[in-house]
Amino acid sequence: MNHFRIAHKSSAFHKKQGGFSIVELLIAGVLGLLLLGGVLQLFLGSNQNYTMQDELATIQEDGRFALMFLGDQIEMAGWSDPTANEVRPAIDFLNSADGANNDTIALTYVRANDGVNNIDCNGNVVLGGIVTNQFSVNNNNELVCRGMGVGGTAQPLVADVESFQVLYGVETERVCPDGLVDRYMTRQEVNNAGLVNNVLAVRIALLLRSDNEILPENKAEQFQVLDQAFNFNDRSMRRLFQKTIPMPNSAFNILTNSDETIKCMSGF
Repeated sequence: MNHFRIAHKSSAFHKKQGGFSIVELLIAGVLGLLLLGGVLQLFLGSNQNYTMQDELATIQEDGRFALMFLGDQIEMAGWSDPTANEVRPAIDFLNSADGANNDTIALTYVRANDGVNNIDCNGNVVLGGIVTNQFSVNNNNELVCRGMGVGGTAQPLVADVESFQVLYGVETERVCPDGLVDRYMTRQEVNNAGLVNNVLAVRIALLLRSDNEILPENKAEQFQVLDQAFNFNDRSMRRLFQKTIPMPNSAFNILTNSDETIKCMSGF
């Protein structure tokens, strides 16, 4: 009798241990796919966010570097080494130009012809000590600097330049100049007004874009880059960098005519 009961219980136990039904398997599969899709979506979102942050960091670093490098060169422009016995205009307008998308600026200063200080932006020695560095954007959308030294070629500074614009802060007073900027003008306006030697500051603007189209969808944007306006509708990320840099050497050169300065101060 006991043997029969044990066998009966064992048979009932095996019946309860039957496999999952097809419906249960389908539900489990759907739930697994939903969980997997959520994890995949989270991964893709995190990866896209990382890519955007990495591109933005690159743009910010390139923008700050370009402004710093250009700022140093602009502040140096117009400098004349006391041992050089020569004064040159800070802006070389023959090698500067206005462009639809990009401008070009050439900066000049005079250093002692010693083979050490007379170095252009490419690290090449400039014979005669008259250093001229030209900044422009090449066909690869790179901001480049071309020095006038021996064997000099244009070297890239930053990439992915959408626009590079330049305005010149000019002292328009021809009589009794006060060494202050009266107006910001394009290269052509300065040249037409005959104020090439009266540039006291430079305002530069750089519009940089991401290396890849990283936004999830097209974004319509408008940027005012100094005197030029640009419209975009794509998936690229852009940032505008702008700075006004004074040119103390130019102001000094304008105000060093002692006779004229004394006449102006005395009211004659």
